[in-house]
Amino acid sequence: MMNFLINIVEQIDLAREHVVKGDTNNARFGLMLIDNAVEITLHQVAKDKQTDLKSFSQRDIAYEHSAALEAALRQHFGSKLKFASTIGMLPEEVSESIGIFHAFRNEVYHIGIQHEVVLPAVAAFYFKVACEFLAGYTPRWIGYNPDIELPERAKKFFGNERFHINGIEKYQAACEELEDMLPFSPADLARILADHMDDLIKMQDTAIRMIATAGPRKHSRDEAVAETFAWSVAFTEEGKKFALERGFKGSMADYIKWLGENYPLPLKKDPIPGWKSRADGVRAESNPHKALKKYRDFMRQTAEVRAALEKSLGQVEQYVEEQIERMRMRRK
Repeated sequence: MMNFLINIVEQIDLAREHVVKGDTNNARFGLMLIDNAVEITLHQVAKDKQTDLKSFSQRDIAYEHSAALEAALRQHFGSKLKFASTIGMLPEEVSESIGIFHAFRNEVYHIGIQHEVVLPAVAAFYFKVACEFLAGYTPRWIGYNPDIELPERAKKFFGNERFHINGIEKYQAACEELEDMLPFSPADLARILADHMDDLIKMQDTAIRMIATAGPRKHSRDEAVAETFAWSVAFTEEGKKFALERGFKGSMADYIKWLGENYPLPLKKDPIPGWKSRADGVRAESNPHKALKKYRDFMRQTAEVRAALEKSLGQVEQYVEEQIERMRMRRK
């Protein structure tokens, strides 16, 4: 257990060195280090409880969270996080934020560089949350190993004195010291998240304007949005069945318009005003956990809509390029 605690401190200190640099690639690496330290500690929490239940005094006592414990001892991060929350080790909003951080980690690890604009701020927030969580972990025992030698990085926090003397207190103090070594501002986090939302919203605002005004037919913004999603279902089995059951007959143009007015599309009106309000809500949020959740909810809930609008914009841009090329050919 001594080695476990020392390694956690070393890993978090290494993560700090990367996150403090403030660029995307270092934040990406720091995020992975932080997340790993959190995950193995969550797993150790479950192992500690399993050991307690196997002790002589607890062996015959039914444990009310046995199913959650069994799941936590497997590979899934979410189960480990849920167990720690269930036993009261993590407040609900902290647990939810750690789940979001882990999702970020998976995306940057498995998909590649993602979230470039917000990643440094998110990694700094995860560092703070992780240090608080790790400082709150109290192992059942740390044991004694007379041959243990502290690595050079660990000596910054534990000194040269034998680690087993007040080892748990030294470990917790190291986590608290590390937290203080990396500055974090909730207001800066909210601003960075909101700025990213604003940038995305501006891009979608331009897309809707182009779809409404630059295509072969002019539309209102609401009509442009409805038509975008009508096209996405027009040739699906669901769309065809919907029209057939309602006896629709008409041209393709009429079919698209009819779907836009009658099919339960995910969006039928210009979303920009509502999206701007959501960005303003993130910017004004003083609680970083709530700001992160609002941002993540926005990104997930609007992903399908943004992708559809970007696809429709691409088609309009292709149409515009074709018209320009035709004009050039006429001039020759």
